[in-house]
Amino acid sequence: MQQDKLKKTLKLAWSKGLSLFMAMAGAILLVFLLFRFDSILDQILRVCNILMPIIMGIVIAYLLNPVVEFYERHLDRSLGKFIEKKTKKKVSMRGLSIFISVIIVLAVIALLIMMVVPQIYTNISNLVYSFPEQIQDLVGKLMELAKNNEKVRNAINGFYDNFMNYITNWIKSDMLGQVSVVIDGIMGIFGTAVNCLVAFIVAIYVLLSKETFRRQIKKVINAFFNERQTNVIVSVVKESDKIFGGFISGKIIDSFIIGVICFVCCLILRMPYVALVSVIVGVTNLIPFFGPYIGAIPSAVLILLDSPSKGIVFIIFIAILQQVDGNIIGPKILGQSTGLSPFWVVFAIFLGNGLFGIVGLFIGVPLWAVVYYLIKRYVNYRIRIKEQVEAEHIQK
Repeated sequence: MQQDKLKKTLKLAWSKGLSLFMAMAGAILLVFLLFRFDSILDQILRVCNILMPIIMGIVIAYLLNPVVEFYERHLDRSLGKFIEKKTKKKVSMRGLSIFISVIIVLAVIALLIMMVVPQIYTNISNLVYSFPEQIQDLVGKLMELAKNNEKVRNAINGFYDNFMNYITNWIKSDMLGQVSVVIDGIMGIFGTAVNCLVAFIVAIYVLLSKETFRRQIKKVINAFFNERQTNVIVSVVKESDKIFGGFISGKIIDSFIIGVICFVCCLILRMPYVALVSVIVGVTNLIPFFGPYIGAIPSAVLILLDSPSKGIVFIIFIAILQQVDGNIIGPKILGQSTGLSPFWVVFAIFLGNGLFGIVGLFIGVPLWAVVYYLIKRYVNYRIRIKEQVEAEHIQK
């Protein structure tokens, strides 16, 4: 009896000692992470940079997965059943579905490049050639407005002369020294192209073996957690996938639609720099909340320099377009995928930008939506436990 009691006492002491040790180790680790956060983050970013093709491949596979599943379902019902009747064997349509999805994506990208890049090149060339004339015209208009004020006129003239001298000196002295930068840029484009090619290959492998990866991940989770904890983790991952995937894919579709609408309407309104402005508006629309303003400001400035009246029309058009997107198109496509209030959207954008830079502007909102969901789920769980304890206490 005493031996059993001694064993229980030792077991309890061991459990308490282990818990205390784990708590102290966790506190030390937290302090270490806080004081060494910058160096740890640098190492994480370095590893991410090395594995960038793999990460890009996983992201592409994640975005392509709904398309692949769509074609796989329809091909199984038609071509799959036909082959099964002829050969008496069930044939997987996964490979063909991936092939069709990749071909469609590459065809869309190629079509966009063929349509947009020449237009953007023409727009930028026209902008470079006409920019000095536009600046001179703007200075002339300001001089006309300030013709009765000699000090303002002299200040404008001085600013114009300094600006043109700076541009001339930069072209003569600094521009020739930018050859290495241009070469680095070309090499960077080549490296990005290689990374994209590797990323598509990785995406194909991931899509072909996604069930295997799922089984392996679930096996690892089962090895370290009990059944109840495993079920919780699986449900959290599913909800996170719903939030993150729904937001990202929906936002891409929404931004593409806004870019196309902007392109068509700008053509109808005979705006300058149509392709360039449409690409800016479409890409920046991926950024929640602030995206429309970020894209509209440089676009409006470009058009204002060419034609002030068209610039004002463009600003009015963008204001209407963003209202339509914010109240009709966006909610219709995205639905309630994030569940965040406007305050938390702004909070997520600033936090994402501060932690991850430009990338954080795009993924900050869905990432914070997942964190917000986890916090809300844990808080609701704690409240349920508290209510159960209080109910048991009342019964006693």
